[in-house]
Amino acid sequence: MRIALEVAVAAAALPPLFVLWRGPTLWDRLCGAAALNVRVAVLLACEAALSGHGLLLDVALAYAVLGFLGTVLVARFGERGER
Repeated sequence: MRIALEVAVAAAALPPLFVLWRGPTLWDRLCGAAALNVRVAVLLACEAALSGHGLLLDVALAYAVLGFLGTVLVARFGERGER
């Protein structure tokens, strides 16, 4: 079950990765990066739940917070028109 769950989350990460790589605008790439950050945080949380390592939940939470802050930072720069 563990491998199947990891494969399912990894397969769900492919569309945002494609949008991140191929997106024509900054906003498309930003949405792809945010969605990919969510998938990675979910993968870390699932791994923590299945393996029993509580430290991975802290890592998943920190990763999600840093991903959110990065998204907000890039969105603020994109709103101003800076690159």
